Amino acid sequence: MMEGEPDEDPPCPGCSCNLQCPYIRCVECVPMTELCLHCFAKGFEYNEHKNDHRYTVIKNDFKLFDQGWTAADEVRLLRAVADCGVGNWIDIANQMQTRSKQQCEHHYLKCYINNRGPVLPVLEDPWITVHPSPVVFKLSDDPPRPAVGSTQQTEMSGYMAARGDFTMEYNNYAELDIRDIDFSEMDDDLEKDLKYAVVQIYQNCLRERQRRKRIIRKYGLLHLQRLSVINRKYEHTIKAWLDSLRVFMRLLPPIEYDKYIEGLHYEQELKNEIKQLQEFREAGITRLRLGRMFHRLKLRREEEKTKRRALSDVLSNIQDQTACQQWLQRQAALESVGKGMPISLPSAPRKCAPPLDIIGMPGYEKLNAREREMCALVRLVPQSFYEFKTLLVNECKKQGHLKLAQARTMIKIDVNKTRKIYDFLISDGYINKDPLLAPMKSTVAK
Repeated sequence: MMEGEPDEDPPCPGCSCNLQCPYIRCVECVPMTELCLHCFAKGFEYNEHKNDHRYTVIKNDFKLFDQGWTAADEVRLLRAVADCGVGNWIDIANQMQTRSKQQCEHHYLKCYINNRGPVLPVLEDPWITVHPSPVVFKLSDDPPRPAVGSTQQTEMSGYMAARGDFTMEYNNYAELDIRDIDFSEMDDDLEKDLKYAVVQIYQNCLRERQRRKRIIRKYGLLHLQRLSVINRKYEHTIKAWLDSLRVFMRLLPPIEYDKYIEGLHYEQELKNEIKQLQEFREAGITRLRLGRMFHRLKLRREEEKTKRRALSDVLSNIQDQTACQQWLQRQAALESVGKGMPISLPSAPRKCAPPLDIIGMPGYEKLNAREREMCALVRLVPQSFYEFKTLLVNECKKQGHLKLAQARTMIKIDVNKTRKIYDFLISDGYINKDPLLAPMKSTVAK
């Protein structure tokens, strides 16, 4: 070991732990300040060092003399030799822990005893490219270069990466307005002004095209699949706001806009956590582990509430045979799904509306008891029912019969209500749907 070189790694001024590679070195502080990654991530400041200073990352994972031996291995080997002495290769290997005694002996003799070269090798500057290579076209993701005819090219609205252009431009047919313009000496001042105005409009259209392309390129709006993956993390926070905020994207630089969106996302996450903590405190919970238990019990309680609601569903659907049958089928399907059997769920039954209170409504006195009951069940005003009945009966007398399709064209209301009115009039003998029964109905009427 060289004289004056510290035997151990220097401590971090933030946490007093020995620095382990990689660590951070400030390039502005004199004397230099070195921090571990944990303190650097927290923005630790020490004496003259500020967390906005320029820095470099110190790593000893590069090769010095021999393949397979990094600079960190070389330092550990030299420290082990200084502690145990040259020739005590068993203790040196035990202190190294990653090399055998033969490897330690061979490497030390080769690189530090028999080596007649320079003390340290000259490392190549990683920022200088000494072997330039030609640019070869290949499919890449940034910017996207989809294959011709692929699904991604269709999703990208015909974007052509090699040209940086689209097959369908903004105001794509603007060139048609100027293709027939021809300036001649015979044009008067008004015609020239009109033609200049048309050309100016076309130039504004070209500027708008470039502006839109610039926004698409700067904000990465070409790769829709990547955007959808990025926006997926906002599912429970600000997903409903993204489309509304996108119109303000052009007011900020791309990085600033991303920071703004991340700030909104973080704010909403904090609000959700605060809301959950408030819910815990209202329930008398003061520990997070009890809060997790409360959340599990709450989910279990909601499941039990759903099961108890099943009885009320049965009672509400038991009077309607069709609704009850649909409900039973749905419950059987849910039970099968719970057992892991794939099955399609039938539609949830629609609850029947309660009968309409028609007492005192217009036309109530014109109806008999059965017609009043019919209006209440169908939820129809008595006067309207009386007019529909008169219209259908008169039409049946003209033609001798009346079909359901004809009744639906004459009455412009809900088709289900029309069907119930039609069946009611058929059952009470006011109309008939079969022309062969017309004489029998008239005989009975006599």
